[in-house]
Amino acid sequence: MVPTDRLAAILVIAGLMIGFSGRFAPLMAAGVALAGLAIALAASDWLKLAGIGTPDVSRTVDEKLSLGARNPVTLHVRNSSYSRLVGVLRDEFPEDFVSAEVHTRKDASEDFSRRSIFAHTTTLRGTSPPGALLDVNIAPRSETELTYHITPPQRGDFEFGDAYMRLRGPSGMLARQIKFAIAQPVKVYPNILDLRRYEISLRRERVVQPGQKVTRVHGRGTDFESLRDYMPDDEFRAIDWKASARRAKMTSRQYQQEKSQNVMILLDCGRVMGPVIDGLSRLDWSINAAVMLAHVAAIKGDKVGLMAFGEDILAYTPPRAGRGQTLNLLRMTYNLTSTSGDSDYYRAFPFFARKWTRRSLAVVFTELDDPDASRPLISQIASVTRKHLVMVVAMADPAVVTAATCEPQDAADAFRAAAARQVMQARKHAAAQLTRAGAIVLDLPPGVFTPAVVDQYLRIKSTARL
Repeated sequence: MVPTDRLAAILVIAGLMIGFSGRFAPLMAAGVALAGLAIALAASDWLKLAGIGTPDVSRTVDEKLSLGARNPVTLHVRNSSYSRLVGVLRDEFPEDFVSAEVHTRKDASEDFSRRSIFAHTTTLRGTSPPGALLDVNIAPRSETELTYHITPPQRGDFEFGDAYMRLRGPSGMLARQIKFAIAQPVKVYPNILDLRRYEISLRRERVVQPGQKVTRVHGRGTDFESLRDYMPDDEFRAIDWKASARRAKMTSRQYQQEKSQNVMILLDCGRVMGPVIDGLSRLDWSINAAVMLAHVAAIKGDKVGLMAFGEDILAYTPPRAGRGQTLNLLRMTYNLTSTSGDSDYYRAFPFFARKWTRRSLAVVFTELDDPDASRPLISQIASVTRKHLVMVVAMADPAVVTAATCEPQDAADAFRAAAARQVMQARKHAAAQLTRAGAIVLDLPPGVFTPAVVDQYLRIKSTARL
């Protein structure tokens, strides 16, 4: 049992009244009566709270949380006693996580009145571990669910702590604190919630509406599909001479888009990928986009592989087909961090060339700097483009763009704008050199980073550039 602020305030007032009774005698009796009343009410609260059974509290949260997304956490509270539970429930979530608003949902079998239950969430600052504070008001023999959302700021292994409930007595003089041992480990992965949303939208797009029919789209790929009569506008190399001889008429081969191409993701984990942009590091943005790209490629029937590198090779898996490869990439990348040193491109790209020789779409997530600083990257990309189709993806910092385009108000703003324009110009020069080397370059802001990467992959696949 814990005394509340209300009891302490009443006892202080009673003490002051007794203390000033020397100047005004009636204050003595009033002070003693007030203190006696407070003690009596506290005793009543003690008896009431002691008679309440321990409620049941459990937590529902995904074992795999999504980085930078609002992940729901639900607390199930069951009141098996014959008394109403009124108080506050505190749930300990991992440090540095950010909590959002709380929603309360009543079970259909609840037998208490349907008036709304006010709930709120606050993030405790300066305490360890942090927690969400949820108001509870549960009728006897009933249950409810309290849901709040958390946003993980980084990938890795974390743990939810225990939950604590503080029940208030009828008069508010005493409170009873109950601990619920529901500690639970969780892993923060790249944004898997977006993968689920894309899966749902893709299934909706696949639904054939009444009156429509499914047709096969023939591309300019190399997978043989069928034979047909020769048309005047057919390419000369499309003629099948053996089939023409058997059929005694000119016959052409018809091809369709390849169903199993290779996509290799090269993930730069060097020092340049550490800066934070819009709440996530460049590496986190890149991993989210890489996992979404792998997911889409797997749906399209392509094989996907990944290599992560910094000063050394951090992870490698060759391209494989199937949805299971996406889960494998999630496991490989959920605890990757940017290194403190510069990436060794002279080691990473030759390693890739030795380990994987089949022509592929190589998607390089990295950062662009001025041409001199990017010379090792540019030289190695130029060597890779001889064998593979290369797409280089970098993230533009919106703060730099804003500083370069805003109107200066003083000398400091003018200097900042000049520096920002110089950085943007250097990035354009580096991107131009990569383009001349044969690479496709995407320099994207955070808002369109992942969709633009996926759209470019689909564009490459639809035009059969591999």
